[in-house]
Amino acid sequence: MLKKIIRKIKELGLDIEYAHFDGYGHFAIENEKPLLFINENLNELDTSLTILHETAHFLNGDCDKYITNHFQNDNLEYEANKYMIQEVMKMLDEQYDFTTDTNYQQIIDNLNLPYHLDGIIIDEFNNIISDKFGLTPYHKSDYFYE
Repeated sequence: MLKKIIRKIKELGLDIEYAHFDGYGHFAIENEKPLLFINENLNELDTSLTILHETAHFLNGDCDKYITNHFQNDNLEYEANKYMIQEVMKMLDEQYDFTTDTNYQQIIDNLNLPYHLDGIIIDEFNNIISDKFGLTPYHKSDYFYE
């Protein structure tokens, strides 16, 4: 997964720098060039997730936004996490070919993301399944009916 993500990032014109620092990653513009800083001590899964999260900040133009309160920052982080999860779920579907019998709880457990992101994982899984099999979700984070 990581090689595919890095290839995608390069196509966007982003550079990645690995370094030792507190936290997972950071997006910045240096010398008019977008740059992702990634903690070099992360494992492959956390590196993949962090790269996707920081890429969302680039795609959303978050560097140009002036943050006046923590609610704005929380929204920026939520949107970056949402993008990260959507991209990971697409890649996992390509790799494992999700079906209606796929255990999304196992996906949640394996990604080991903060629990407040579980709903996004479930919603994205439901979107993939409904698109793939022509099902209509009854309600996000719920079940399907025909």
